[in-house]
Amino acid sequence: MSVRSLRYELAVTRAIDRHPPAVLWHFESDGWLVVGTEHLAGPHPDLSPGSTDLNLLLATLTALQKTPAPGETWFTPAARLGFAHPAMDGETLIHSDLNPANLIVTPLGLRIVDWAWATKAAAWVELALLVPWLIGSGHTAEQAEQWLTQLPAWTATDRQVLDDFASKNATKWAAKSRQKTERWVRDLAMWTGEWADHRTDGHQSSREPKRGGTLS
Repeated sequence: MSVRSLRYELAVTRAIDRHPPAVLWHFESDGWLVVGTEHLAGPHPDLSPGSTDLNLLLATLTALQKTPAPGETWFTPAARLGFAHPAMDGETLIHSDLNPANLIVTPLGLRIVDWAWATKAAAWVELALLVPWLIGSGHTAEQAEQWLTQLPAWTATDRQVLDDFASKNATKWAAKSRQKTERWVRDLAMWTGEWADHRTDGHQSSREPKRGGTLS
C-alpha cells in the first residue's frame, strides 16, 4: 500500500471512530510509513434482496452520511471518479468503494476496510456508487433504488443529477471493459450499464402517452 493510502487510512480513523479498523500504532522513518491496525474477523455481508445484512448496511450508511470530511486533503469527486457534476461536490466524507469485499460483519456491526479512496463529496455520491454493487448482489436496478429511498440524501437528490451520474459512470466502465479483461471490470460495466438503462427506460416510459379510455 502506498504512503498516500496509509495517510488516508490514518486520517479516516481520526474522523470516524467506529467503522474503520482502529490504528493500534504507527511510525514514520526515512520516507517509510508503517501502520499497525486492528484485525477484523468475520464474513463479508450478503447484500442480496431480503438479507438481514442489509439492515447492518443501512445502519452503517445512516451514520456515515452524517460524517463531515475534516480539513485533510481528500480526493475530489472528479479526481476519484474521472467525471464531474457540480452536485457531486459536498462536505461529507465518503468511502467511495463499498463493495462487499470491503465490508466485514462483526459482533459490533458492519466494519469497513480499505479507505485509500476516501473522498470529500455530497452524501448521495456514496449511495450512487453503491447501486452497481446492489445490482451485482441480485437486486434489479429498480429494487436497488427503492432500497436507497430509506436514506434522505438519496430522495433529496434531483432526478436529472442521478441520470447524469448513472450515464457517466456506465460510460466510464464500458470504456474500461474494452481495455481490460479482469472479470470485476466487466461486471461493473454490466451493472453500471444496467442502472443507466433503467433510468433511461424509466423516463421514456413516463413520457409515453397513456393508452385506453373512451372516445368522446
